[in-house]
Amino acid sequence: MNAKPQIKRDQHQDHSDDWSIRIGVSGMYKPDYEGSEDYERRGFPMFDISWRNRFFLNLRQGLGVYLWKRNDVKVGASISYTFGRDENDSGNLDGLGDIDGGATANVQFERRIDNFSFNVRHEKKFTNEDTGFQVHFGLGYNMRFGRRFMLKTSVKTTYSSSDYMEKYFSITQGQSSQSGLPVYDADSGFKSLGIRIVSIYGLNRHWGVQAMASYDRLLGDTANSPIVKDENQYLLALGLSYMF
Repeated sequence: MNAKPQIKRDQHQDHSDDWSIRIGVSGMYKPDYEGSEDYERRGFPMFDISWRNRFFLNLRQGLGVYLWKRNDVKVGASISYTFGRDENDSGNLDGLGDIDGGATANVQFERRIDNFSFNVRHEKKFTNEDTGFQVHFGLGYNMRFGRRFMLKTSVKTTYSSSDYMEKYFSITQGQSSQSGLPVYDADSGFKSLGIRIVSIYGLNRHWGVQAMASYDRLLGDTANSPIVKDENQYLLALGLSYMF
């Protein structure tokens, strides 16, 4: 008589443990556009949802699934969104026109060894205008201090295709006539090299505070583009989240 209710509670607990849900809000201090010397403040929602640590939905990766998980190796695929770039983001972009945002298809690989991790993500937009592809590389190290505080550090770099560089950093003859900037042809290559530090502090079992600071140094043809006013790019973010 008493055993059946206990089994039901255990089953309900096992089912709820399949889900990991964190939502919140965050504020960010970032360049007006990639290569800008001017910065803007922007707020946005935070969410990080996963089911059985296989299906996921978050701002960084989008909506996706891990197709392969074994021995600290993950291979996943996802769909996310890139916002492109608007001409009115900055006076430095006058005459260059808008670059449409669109959905992106992503394939990613991650390998963990103890506290170290290595990840690669291939990103290509498949709606609206073609902007080529990018490949993002990251090497990270996680540190935990007690039960509440975690620090994640990483070194990162991005390789951009010639189509991407043409859209974002080249200046065509027509754009030159409209903007007054010199004609410029940016080729494919490594676009940036940087570091990122993320700290997570748990206030209690539900509430947490997240902070992020990153620095990127623009490289090669990217750094030499006429639209780039500062090769050093910084980003700061601070957020509050609730874990269900």
